[in-house]
Amino acid sequence: MPVDAYFIQYKFILPKSISHSSYTYQKLFRALYGYTQAVYKSSGKAYKYHRKGVLSDYPFLRPAKNTVIIPPAALQELISFFNTGRNPAHRWFRKGEWKAVYYMNEKKLNESAAVKALEDMLDRLWVNVEGEKKLLLDELKRVAEGGANPDYISMLLVEAKKVTDNEWFNKCYALSKRLRGFKKLCDSLKER
Repeated sequence: MPVDAYFIQYKFILPKSISHSSYTYQKLFRALYGYTQAVYKSSGKAYKYHRKGVLSDYPFLRPAKNTVIIPPAALQELISFFNTGRNPAHRWFRKGEWKAVYYMNEKKLNESAAVKALEDMLDRLWVNVEGEKKLLLDELKRVAEGGANPDYISMLLVEAKKVTDNEWFNKCYALSKRLRGFKKLCDSLKER
């Protein structure tokens, strides 16, 4: 059974003085989707920093350039970003000299596409573990096998709710072994 979604086609309009290859243009997409930054120290040590974007806590599909398919719950946050520039990746004091135009269509998304978006979401949900970022799914597995402080488990489950409370997840998780496993993992930790 198809799930409700919005198809958004957008365009960022920048002043002529800013080229599309500029950092400002890149920052807009980072603010929207989030990004991972790798920092290499002279000592040889490498660090990865994961910065959230407006859509990081939602499943989404990018079917073409400057288009995104999102669940209904993500719509207001996306429109707010287009209007104000507020986002978790960059702390802009003001929106800047850009604007966004967008077109929106309601869409019925097939379940297999929703499953792909949800599985991709599992690959980009990170938690902070003693100053180091780890994938939420990996950390849930580790805690399920070895146990942890109840407060820590509660924090992980709050993060997991970003997936399990999603309308697409509730309609489609049964179609994916990986999503069923995620739900089973969360349910088992809730019982502890």
